Amino acid sequence: MYVKLINPKTHGKAAYTNTGSSAQTLQYLQHEAVGERQQATFFSADADELSAAHVQQSIDTNVKGLRSGEAKFYSLVLSPSEQELAHIGSDPDKLRAYTRQVMQQYAQNFTLPGGRQLGRQDIVWGAVLHQDRTHRGTDPEVVAGTAKAGQKRAGLQAHVHVIVSARDAEQKITLNPGGRRQRFDLMRWQAAAGRQFERQFGYVAQEHEKLRAKATRQRDTTHDAGRLEKIAGRVARINLLVPREQHLVPEKVQGIAVAREFDKTFYRMLARVEERARDGRPIDNALQLLRTGREQAAAPQRQAATALHAVQHLVRRAREAAQDERTEHVAEKPGRRGAELDIDM
Repeated sequence: MYVKLINPKTHGKAAYTNTGSSAQTLQYLQHEAVGERQQATFFSADADELSAAHVQQSIDTNVKGLRSGEAKFYSLVLSPSEQELAHIGSDPDKLRAYTRQVMQQYAQNFTLPGGRQLGRQDIVWGAVLHQDRTHRGTDPEVVAGTAKAGQKRAGLQAHVHVIVSARDAEQKITLNPGGRRQRFDLMRWQAAAGRQFERQFGYVAQEHEKLRAKATRQRDTTHDAGRLEKIAGRVARINLLVPREQHLVPEKVQGIAVAREFDKTFYRMLARVEERARDGRPIDNALQLLRTGREQAAAPQRQAATALHAVQHLVRRAREAAQDERTEHVAEKPGRRGAELDIDM
């Protein structure tokens, strides 16, 4: 079983933009179904036949409390192996029943204050079943020349696309499956989804299927680890440029990056923090800027300290420039222009 949380920034940027309406994503899912000559019928926890318009309304109206640049929904893929599909005869009813169980586990996987646990009634989602897949340009078969990009894959390829709201049904809690592991353990949920299929349908997974699923989860985690390492390096460079009292804690900055899903706003604000530090004008509340994309007014005493640091920075740069100029004059011989050379004959 392959279960994936789609990252809009690295997978399907056009189809899965999730900071606005879900219309674009649902249109893409409809188009894919039509391309497979299927009727694009969605389902949810309680209904087997829903229109895309109905799903869009349920997702797009469940956004109270979310800011304009924040994720409004998330896209998930539940993709059984060919062996798993053969075991259940690729039965759509069984796949819908399985999806409902996995989404209940999704809700229960969130860790909330006070030990509260979410249930199936607390999340808003819709899903659609696709029967076919096509090869991508990076697939081993395409690279080897045995298949072409866009060509349908052979065998059983049924899979489920799920779109789930980033807010609970009461619109009081933000639910981010790609955020802090303490809040939602993505790998634990993915592993539980595999066990759910085995338990629900009496299936015994083959060793190569388990290895494939584990390798995929590790690859996704490694990708994020690489980005977090680069962010820590940038924080270290910023800390070399600002007073000790304005040093950033790398772990806090990394936590904000994860919470914002490494979005463009986070990297744009991090670049602003770094640029201001280089110019001797460090931002007093950099974490606030990184977290929200907006800078709060600093307290008067902190503004004075920042202004003093900026003056000191300018004075230091002026001294360094003067030192460089004196060094250049010493190296030149009196009466010679800087561009002339001494040649011993």
